[in-house]
Amino acid sequence: MSGRDLRWLTSQIEGAQAYHRGRVDALYAGRPPREVIAIAGRTFGRSHGLSGNNDLDMLREPDAWLDDVLSDMAAHAEEAADPVTFRPLVIEVDPIGVHFIDALFGARTYFREGQAWADELDCDPAELSMPDLARCGVLHRSLELARRAVAVSRGRLCIATPVFSCPINIGINLFGQRVLEALVERPAAARQALGVISDVIGECVRAFAAIIPDEIRRNSVAATRYAPGGFGQIDGCATQLVSREHYQEFFAPLDGAILAAWPHGGMIHLCGAHAHHIPAWREMREVRSVQLNDRATEDVGLYFDRLRSDQILYVTPTGSGPVERIVEVTGGERLILQCELPQPVLASKP
Repeated sequence: MSGRDLRWLTSQIEGAQAYHRGRVDALYAGRPPREVIAIAGRTFGRSHGLSGNNDLDMLREPDAWLDDVLSDMAAHAEEAADPVTFRPLVIEVDPIGVHFIDALFGARTYFREGQAWADELDCDPAELSMPDLARCGVLHRSLELARRAVAVSRGRLCIATPVFSCPINIGINLFGQRVLEALVERPAAARQALGVISDVIGECVRAFAAIIPDEIRRNSVAATRYAPGGFGQIDGCATQLVSREHYQEFFAPLDGAILAAWPHGGMIHLCGAHAHHIPAWREMREVRSVQLNDRATEDVGLYFDRLRSDQILYVTPTGSGPVERIVEVTGGERLILQCELPQPVLASKP
């Protein structure tokens, strides 16, 4: 059976997917389910940039890549019927991982040992200008891949956008520490570069929204960070490098504007020591969820206690932050676990 004919997508699988999507929808709507939601999506297809296994170039071989993804889905279809752990069926349009926006600015991007990399630009941050997106091959090939993914999905599979990241991450990708130095020594230059980066990200959000229907369009990395339709995502990895004051002055307005380009705001991904920015994220109405993994998981109690009651926590368990501790400090409230659960875990609070 080929993957493209979707005969593998049985009523049992679609029923399980609808059940899990409904539980996530309810959580975002303020009606938390009694059992804690768990998402442990697998990466379908051996070409997902973040998996480190790009056997096929999705931009140069889009049809072969889609065949690979859908065949992989078909081969593991039974996993998507899991009644306890949600494994979203998502085609991740992710050609260059976290360096997608870098490529639009003309940075040299490449894969080494399966990992995406990008070289810094030679220009000064103050010289960064808006690229001609109408003539950008990477963007247009990615949009064409999204069109093809929409066609083969037939409205029955979700399509995730590329990783648009965020101004601070892209600024560091393009300029290294020069952009951080500019925050202090040349704030006008920093504002120039970060503003242009933010504008490009916003244009990309709108471009993919014009191609992928709202009902199946999802945030990047939705296989493990699934949110309901209309919610986006930004990265916040490098925010740990800046002070609370610098974040609020330079980055919070840009991050908020990018998330506001999605109908309902969205998620910020965190993987380090970012808790000093919790007050800023609490005040940003566009931030509807916070995703924690690695070092950030250690601070799950701080995020739970200090964020708003309508902000959802996606948490990846770690050795020092196992499932039991995460559920204990949150009571299972506003929580999505990013791991497989062999059996349901009850929230300790109704």
